Amino acid sequence: MTTMRSLAGVALAVVPCAAALGQGSVTMYGIFDNGYLSDKTQGKGTINAINPSLSVASRWGLRGTEDLGNGWKANFVLENGFTGDNGQQAFGRLFGRASHVGLSNRQLGEIQLGRMANLGLLFTAGMMSPFGPSFQQAAVTTTAAYNTGDFGTTARVNNAVYYFSPRWAGMQAGLGYSVQTADAEIAGGSRNNRMADLGLRYDGGRFKAAVSYQYVMPASTAGARGKPSNLQVGVNHDFGAFTLYGGYGRLSDPTVDPGANGATHFAATHDRDHAYQVGVKVPVGAGRVLLGYQRTTGSKIENYGLAYVYDLSRRTWLYVYANRTEFRLFSAAGATAGDAWRRQIAMGIAHRF
Repeated sequence: MTTMRSLAGVALAVVPCAAALGQGSVTMYGIFDNGYLSDKTQGKGTINAINPSLSVASRWGLRGTEDLGNGWKANFVLENGFTGDNGQQAFGRLFGRASHVGLSNRQLGEIQLGRMANLGLLFTAGMMSPFGPSFQQAAVTTTAAYNTGDFGTTARVNNAVYYFSPRWAGMQAGLGYSVQTADAEIAGGSRNNRMADLGLRYDGGRFKAAVSYQYVMPASTAGARGKPSNLQVGVNHDFGAFTLYGGYGRLSDPTVDPGANGATHFAATHDRDHAYQVGVKVPVGAGRVLLGYQRTTGSKIENYGLAYVYDLSRRTWLYVYANRTEFRLFSAAGATAGDAWRRQIAMGIAHRF
């Protein structure tokens, strides 16, 4: 807490100084989300709690840019995730959400170096479902696998270089490579978990689409069955009265169990899993109703989600939602060990600054 207060004070001091010197700009930004959650898993007691990040992940960050002339800019992002119910840091690190610096050019694109989100999170997650990567178990991550440890801790990769092309007629490409998705590189390339990342997205106004693909070359000491890969496709179309969403994911050769309910969901005999998602967003008054369904074929997960989000202003919103996940349990040998369910009911408030 002391460290966060100190850094926030420094950030607020930096902003006017940078503007006064005319050398660039630094912006502090963030989102703060807290609410009430009732969480019940079959065979266990109900947890009733004030929890953080129920509709969107709480974070604060610093974003800076400097005009270098001739169309070039230097940029950086430092972004912290935190749990607003107790003031602790998320990810176990100060800038766990993002820590990268780079150069950009309007005609040539942008290159970033450091820790950042993979293209499954950046490009396709928000295209597949109205819930995107938020709303707890209703999030696409219940079935989409880009956030498993194979592809970076919670979809973030370290020691990475990413390139983003300029936008051409609504189209943008992304290309990334991490020389070690874990914290530090070690001698010998084959002893590092390396990952290649490809993505393409299109924004045509009412119609949007994206595809992403992660491919991991595991460390030789990891004992992997193969080379994990993850393909995701997401599309949505705004018809005016409602927006329709659809998504598909294919996970191959995982070394990390993608189950998200505290149990083994993915049997050792399942080398490939397919995920399907459909959803709709309907404007209602000053808010919107979100409805989604998702399932996987190999790990046998199904999720139903329903939410209403009400905008108090452009920066503050209230929300209420419920979701239910049904999943199959597998033994280490791959045999079915039973079925279970988990349901969540939540309400809260979020503010963007």
